[in-house]
Amino acid sequence: MKYTYLYIIISLLVFSCESKEPIEVKQIISKETVSIEDDYMNRAIVKDSFRITIPTEYEIKINSDIYYINWFYQVDNKILSPDRIDYQVYNKQNKTKEILQLNFDKSHDNKQITIIIKERKHLISKKEALDLLKKYNIDKSLKDLKSSDEIELTTYDKFRMDNKEMINNFNKINDSVNFRVMKSDGTFFYVDKKIDW
Repeated sequence: MKYTYLYIIISLLVFSCESKEPIEVKQIISKETVSIEDDYMNRAIVKDSFRITIPTEYEIKINSDIYYINWFYQVDNKILSPDRIDYQVYNKQNKTKEILQLNFDKSHDNKQITIIIKERKHLISKKEALDLLKKYNIDKSLKDLKSSDEIELTTYDKFRMDNKEMINNFNKINDSVNFRVMKSDGTFFYVDKKIDW
């Protein structure tokens, strides 16, 4: 009996000392704003659609020394280009400056970072856009939208509750964010996170 207890204690110690993955990524429900934009770059091809810009948020917990984290955003099995047109990424602590990756040195103290990704590839019809403007009592015209304009609707946490059918349609496609981590020993670690719209 004495050896059984000793075995259990040793097993618990070994289990608790197991090394964690270099990072852990958790999607959280964003309170950032959903907006409508003109799909001006494709206007000649897509005459009756508008972009809906949807923010998602990710808490990144850092468990070991790493040099950087970058990401690839995949929508409808296509990797999007991070060229400010398809999507933009921000550190939640500084939402004014777009980032292309997170860089670290060994002395960094911040063990948890939240990033916001604003995806700009989902299209909705003109009718859907007009319905959303009506739903949120927004008195703006889609005809007046310029390339740099956006019409803010509501926060994403509210939007996903109000528009479940649209969100369910987004979830039918296997969209994901693929995180790549360069560890301090020069090796790489990958985390693929399916987007829960």
